[in-house]
Amino acid sequence: MALPEPSADKRPEQLVHAVPISPKGVSQVATGLGDGRKTVTAAATAEALAASTPAIYVVVTALVGNTGIVVVGGSTVVAAAATRRGTPLSPGQSMGLPVDDLADVYLDVTVSGEGVSYTYLT
Repeated sequence: MALPEPSADKRPEQLVHAVPISPKGVSQVATGLGDGRKTVTAAATAEALAASTPAIYVVVTALVGNTGIVVVGGSTVVAAAATRRGTPLSPGQSMGLPVDDLADVYLDVTVSGEGVSYTYLT
C-alpha cells in the first residue's frame, strides 16, 4: 500500500498514516515507530522477541550475517527442520505481523546466537 506524499502545508512530524493491519479490514492509526535487535542465546530454545511492548504491527528481518534459519511464531515455535513450527526466515528475509504486544512474538534459531532485527508501529 503506497502512502500519500506529504502536502506542502504539513511538516513530517505532523503526518499520521492509517495502516490496515486487521484481517477484517479495520485500520488503526500508527502513532509511533520503534526498532530493535534480538539474538537467541541457544538454538532449540524459543525466546520472546522483546519484553512487553505495545505495538500494532512488526516487521521481523533475519540478520544478514546469520548462517542458519530463524523461525518466527508463537510460544511453541520450533526451528529444527524435523519438527518445525512457525515461519522460517533465511538470512535477509522479512515478514510482517499484526500484533498487540511484541512479547507475543517468539523466535527459535538453528544456530545459537543468531537472530533478527525488527521495526514496529505503535
